[in-house]
Amino acid sequence: MAGTSGTSTRFLPGPLPSPRNPLPRFRCDESRSAGTELPIRKGRTDLSVTTNSLSGLPPEHRPRLAVQAQEVAFPAGTRLFNEGQRADRFRVVRQGSVALDMHVPGRRPVVIETLGPGQLVGWSWLFEPHTWQLGATAVRPVAAAEFDAVAVRELCASDPELGAAVGLWVAQVLAHRLHAARIRLLDLYGPAGSGLPH
Repeated sequence: MAGTSGTSTRFLPGPLPSPRNPLPRFRCDESRSAGTELPIRKGRTDLSVTTNSLSGLPPEHRPRLAVQAQEVAFPAGTRLFNEGQRADRFRVVRQGSVALDMHVPGRRPVVIETLGPGQLVGWSWLFEPHTWQLGATAVRPVAAAEFDAVAVRELCASDPELGAAVGLWVAQVLAHRLHAARIRLLDLYGPAGSGLPH
């Protein structure tokens, strides 16, 4: 996330990982424009690991999408995106956990769901107007595969079978998130004894 000075920081690969440092070290690059939330670490992704993380897709389509990924990492407490911001990327969690929250007027943001390894963070990138409908924060240190939304949409447009598979995957995630949001909000603010499942 951009700091208070208005400068965003991008991190590029440095030395290879060591037994004491399982994630690669990175050097800082200040060249990216301000206003975009960024991970503290960024580098090339392990293709086989990323392919396995895309379990929501049929196996034959995973490698095609996996090559678009970039490895990122966030410390606990990092705000990944805010509701209403432009959805220009999405992530699949490899390690750690991410809390999704919803703005409720006059109240603190409500945590809708907590995501873990193998789960998709963000669906708004696929549907116009491409703005986030929820917010997201790293609850525990997160390692994830990150994808550029425009590049993936273009890839899906050029490959109808892949596009259909990605669309179904994201639609299933969307349906689950909407259900989770409804249950969570009714649980918090609905009438007592409504008979909602817990």
